[in-house]
Amino acid sequence: PINGAIVVGVMILPLVASMSEDALRAVPNELREGSLALGATKIETTFNVMIQASLSGIIASIILALSRAVGETMAVTLAVGTVAVYTSNMFLPAQTMTAYIAQRVGGDLPFGEIGYLTIFAVGLYLFVITLCLNLLGNKVLSAYREAY
Repeated sequence: PINGAIVVGVMILPLVASMSEDALRAVPNELREGSLALGATKIETTFNVMIQASLSGIIASIILALSRAVGETMAVTLAVGTVAVYTSNMFLPAQTMTAYIAQRVGGDLPFGEIGYLTIFAVGLYLFVITLCLNLLGNKVLSAYREAY
């Protein structure tokens, strides 16, 4: 599982970086210039003004990237494998929920069988997780959004 986490981390890092950069660029120059004019150093301005003003956008980018990571199927399947066994050792192969769906869809499953129904149960669970993360991201954005 650790190699799957590394792959997904590398995949979502550009998304977090890009959205966080957009949030930092949305902070008005007047705030930065005002902080520097009051005698703050560039590092103090960055941490105490710029990041504080764009914190909602940064947090929202992290939440939305996590939401995207939940839905990554093939990259995790290739990196982690599809061994259907639970293990607490992060260095052994395992099976993720998305890999389970990918594996079960490839076989002949009769309609109404428990294996057929579990695909939809796992898909619904993934959908609910993604929906909750997206709603949380929107709530964070709306709660901490400051109008300049």
